[in-house]
Amino acid sequence: MANHILVVCEHCGFSADQDQHEGLSGGTHLLKQLMPLYENWSRKSELDIQTVGCLCACERPCAIALAGTAKITYLFGDLPPLNCAADLLTLSELYIDSEDGYILPAHLPKLLRSRRFARIPPAPGASALA
Repeated sequence: MANHILVVCEHCGFSADQDQHEGLSGGTHLLKQLMPLYENWSRKSELDIQTVGCLCACERPCAIALAGTAKITYLFGDLPPLNCAADLLTLSELYIDSEDGYILPAHLPKLLRSRRFARIPPAPGASALA
């Protein structure tokens, strides 16, 4: 098991400014875009991709969470699921390379800068992925 996880909300829809595609959820489309890139990604041993039925970010779909052992957890929403997969892997690289998970906002991929809506500190004395 990797020390970092990218959690994709499976049931997330599309943000209000995007149309539905093929009758599938935004989360499903995001996974369809993300997984082929992840399979060829050089750092996949350091990051697991998991799905969850709901991240309770329904007012900001499409949403993901990024978490790591003893690191800040981030929530991102209003993602365009058809064209953000590469940026999510870039974000993941920055996150993996950060000792505490903190990423300067100016270093986030441009597409993601305005879409971060929560930064949750790690639980004291707890291992986030243990």
